[in-house]
Amino acid sequence: MREDAERMVGRAVIESMKRSVQAKDVFRKMLGDAAESLHDFGDMPAVDVIDSPEEVVIFVDLPGTKKELIDLAVTEDAIAVKAKFERPSGTYLTRERAESETSRKVKLSCEVKPEQVRAKYEDGVLEVHLPKLIVVKPKSVPIE
Repeated sequence: MREDAERMVGRAVIESMKRSVQAKDVFRKMLGDAAESLHDFGDMPAVDVIDSPEEVVIFVDLPGTKKELIDLAVTEDAIAVKAKFERPSGTYLTRERAESETSRKVKLSCEVKPEQVRAKYEDGVLEVHLPKLIVVKPKSVPIE
């Protein structure tokens, strides 16, 4: 369904939806049912995923929230992040930040140990360290 929406309005329009709540509302009205597949598309926080031999490290951009309002769930092969935002009431002249809640799921390329995950939130970025279940270290083999 998302691919249909992208074909209808183009990639540039989808990108503008990510940056503007008002643009997203207009496109939802234009696309009707097809817009339902875009529900979380514009609200997804940006992520960086770094793979090292011992762990996977994920950085999630969540500016404007507090660590108490972040929910992090980890399984052996995925993480799910949900964050709430406290937005002031009033008439907005411009409203481009995420609405009251955002979420993101990241499928991992390897299995991790959920019970050993460490996370910290600093300067609007959630940093998650996920130790790998199986660490494959190359072993030197003597040649005869």
